[in-house]
Amino acid sequence: MGLLHGEYRRHNRTDIRTSVSLGLPGNQLNTKTLDISESGIALNKPARLNMTIGQSVSISFPKMPFFKISAKIVRTSDDNIGLELNQLRLSQIDIDGIVHTAPWYERLRYYSKRTIWKTFRRVGIFLANTALRRPLLSIIKPTFIFAAYGTEKDIGTYLTPRMSKMIPPLLLAGFIKNRGHKGILVAPKFFEHELAHDSNAVNQYLKQLENEFPHVKTIALVGRLPNFVMKAGHRIAPPYVDGSMGTRYMIWDISQQMHALPQYKNETSIGVLGGAGRIGSLVCNDLVGEYTTVIAFDTRYEKDEIISVSNCTILRTRDPKHLMNTKLYISLTHHGNAITDFMCHLPAGALLADDTHPCISFSVRNQLENLNIEVKKIVLFHPDFLMWPRMPAWSNRAIPGCLVEALVLLDQTEGDPITFDSFCTQAKRIGFQGQLLKPLNE
Repeated sequence: MGLLHGEYRRHNRTDIRTSVSLGLPGNQLNTKTLDISESGIALNKPARLNMTIGQSVSISFPKMPFFKISAKIVRTSDDNIGLELNQLRLSQIDIDGIVHTAPWYERLRYYSKRTIWKTFRRVGIFLANTALRRPLLSIIKPTFIFAAYGTEKDIGTYLTPRMSKMIPPLLLAGFIKNRGHKGILVAPKFFEHELAHDSNAVNQYLKQLENEFPHVKTIALVGRLPNFVMKAGHRIAPPYVDGSMGTRYMIWDISQQMHALPQYKNETSIGVLGGAGRIGSLVCNDLVGEYTTVIAFDTRYEKDEIISVSNCTILRTRDPKHLMNTKLYISLTHHGNAITDFMCHLPAGALLADDTHPCISFSVRNQLENLNIEVKKIVLFHPDFLMWPRMPAWSNRAIPGCLVEALVLLDQTEGDPITFDSFCTQAKRIGFQGQLLKPLNE
């Protein structure tokens, strides 16, 4: 159940101890849980039990007679077993049901710990945005801002609705450090759907950023925010950065890693799903040279078009039949689950690197897995990067690609021209590196 350094924090853990039966071929063993999350379970290992990594088992709880789940063994040690659930995620109702099978003192510890942590986090954020706001900003002296947004669920992680009414319009949501640079993660009181449909909300957000942070060097716009800003009629100019170069660098670096994998080293083509988009069209050009053919797939194209670039070709198409011609894909669609419209055309054995927001859901990934298509999530890392508290569902050392551009430009000499090649050289020199991880679970 442990995490590798910098890996996604996939789920909250219950850390609950309760009785459980472990079903093996021809054998049923009783033991206790050590930890439970939405996607996995850690068990106390019975003595003298030999188990194999990858072996499938069934799990049942004596006090939940009609509740049975299957899992596979992903880790064993002298005293515990790590299990990953097969094509299932435990809902909060499931987890609450399991918690209620535990002794009263275990339930008390679980609920007390969860309440204390949630309260501590919310009170900390509230104080950081009221009594401690000015002192914190004067101590940190941010040189960059990461301008984010969230859903009602995301904002609820930090504040109750009552708390939200008592703080300034711009929420200070986290501290960011990278090498010698310090920054702040901020968010408006507007939710994602409000920014997407109301240009006045976007205008207010930009005004709040400019009033509160008039002297910062760079302001990185997260996710779909650059599109919201341009839709509101604004040109993205310094100190704002749209993050495209950081995202492009991340994908360029990942594409090289994909090509270096032994099973794909002979591949000469790669597909970009969402190739007509703001980022996708640039990515297609970036990948020329690493691959002799780049398939830019997008339903916005009206007809097939072949473009020659330096003895390589970019095929712009809306015909999913062309997707059978490669086993490597970068997913940049407007929504991860858009892939359901054409995934039946992807060949078995394909590798799909996902950089969509929201990402490909667990249920759709299961469908892809049944088609023998592997999905990995694209992230960036740097050994000196830290964000605290972490963004919901992210490790505090995982870097969104849209933030990297702001971090790299902090080292840029004013007046020097920025090209994609020079940006990649600088980002690699600084130590930013893309990684393919197991996808983020919901």
